[in-house]
Amino acid sequence: MTHTLKRQRGISLIEVLVSLMILALGLLGLSGLQSRAMLTGQSSYYRSIAADLAADLAERIRANRSPYLASADADAITLPPDFARCARASDGTLSCGAQTGGRAAYQVAAEMAAWNASLSNSLPNASFTLTSGPGSSTGLLRYVLTINWADNRGKTSSTDTAATSYITVIE
Repeated sequence: MTHTLKRQRGISLIEVLVSLMILALGLLGLSGLQSRAMLTGQSSYYRSIAADLAADLAERIRANRSPYLASADADAITLPPDFARCARASDGTLSCGAQTGGRAAYQVAAEMAAWNASLSNSLPNASFTLTSGPGSSTGLLRYVLTINWADNRGKTSSTDTAATSYITVIE
């Protein structure tokens, strides 16, 4: 009794199509993952820029406290300036009000103008609020800085521009 065996020669067309479909789905998944990683990376970059800008403003505020802190006689020199007297208008311009309560201006307007320009150049549709309150009995102020910017990555439409915020306290 002789059996003739049928041997399959080559791969059937259905097997090729199934393997191509699996490969295509895998590549689509990888491209979606890469796209999401890029969006998240850009958002974290903006957050790090906001943190750097907040640290920059904190150093500017502390540097303007130096003449007050260096004085041996605290009554001989006026109090350090209040940086919260500067506000940013909706068009991006900065205006600084006069210092009150025996506080000297030093270079508040110049420092805030330079910092505001850095903010405008670094983050999209950036704005900030800076509020001050009593920090210690020595006349130093405690500030709360909020930096806002538009980060529409991952949003469903181009008009969805929810602001992202970074908040820090400067003492």
